[in-house]
Amino acid sequence: METFQHVSTPGEFARSRLLYGLIGGFDAPKGAFLYTRDYYPAYEIMLVTKGKGAFKHANRWIDIVEGDCVLHDMRLPHAYRTENEDPFEMDYLVFDGADMEHYWPKLFGGASFVVLQSLPPRTNPVQRLLAELIGAMADEDAACELTQSVRLYELLLEVCRLKQELGASPQAGHGAEPEALKRAKAHIDAHYLEVEDVAEVASVAALSLYHFIRQFKKQYGVTPKEYVLLKRVHHAKRLLANTSLSVGETGQQSGFASYNAFLHAFLRIEKASPRDFRKSLRRF
Repeated sequence: METFQHVSTPGEFARSRLLYGLIGGFDAPKGAFLYTRDYYPAYEIMLVTKGKGAFKHANRWIDIVEGDCVLHDMRLPHAYRTENEDPFEMDYLVFDGADMEHYWPKLFGGASFVVLQSLPPRTNPVQRLLAELIGAMADEDAACELTQSVRLYELLLEVCRLKQELGASPQAGHGAEPEALKRAKAHIDAHYLEVEDVAEVASVAALSLYHFIRQFKKQYGVTPKEYVLLKRVHHAKRLLANTSLSVGETGQQSGFASYNAFLHAFLRIEKASPRDFRKSLRRF
């Protein structure tokens, strides 16, 4: 089967109220393949349909084989690699949504990725829903965005159900996520607009400041300060996409003390200014 990719541009209604697909398709790398990315402002689900390889999230590599499903937050560092003799093939969907940042922890807690292992071939709901979502991405009909959103919700709920049923662990084979770090990350997720000092989060973890920073970076691939900035920039992007707030007001409502701090963080993470990002969302 030849590789293919669909790219979708969600409308304003979808960006402000729905879940929506951004990129979806089928990939079959040839031979040894390695791809790394520090940050992408979305989420991804991929299903290995053949072969072997590995997935890396933050600083953890996890072996993946045919039948494995990976769901992860792409705002944290991640990578993929294939085996030279039997490289994996996969269906994949990159997606986002106005409420994903709040919806995700309700389904998956403090985990930033989930791996489901050895799903049955061709008969599991995850594969069916993923195929339907990818197949529908070429449809530019705005009414289809509602159907796509419903399917995406259903897909996430199915992954949540299978995670509970199969006992899947986001750190499968690599030890449990430390409770102290999970507690600190959950605190940031809930209060990233108000967090003023990393020491505040270290106290939630009951760890010394420097030990906390080192352990957080080791576990998640970014420092606590970098993670707070990722959350704030993602919050700003939602405001830029879904409100008429000025860029300055957006920065203030996203937890930045000054316009310069907002601009610097946005440029570093998005490689574009807030104004250019807002312009890029226009469909016409």
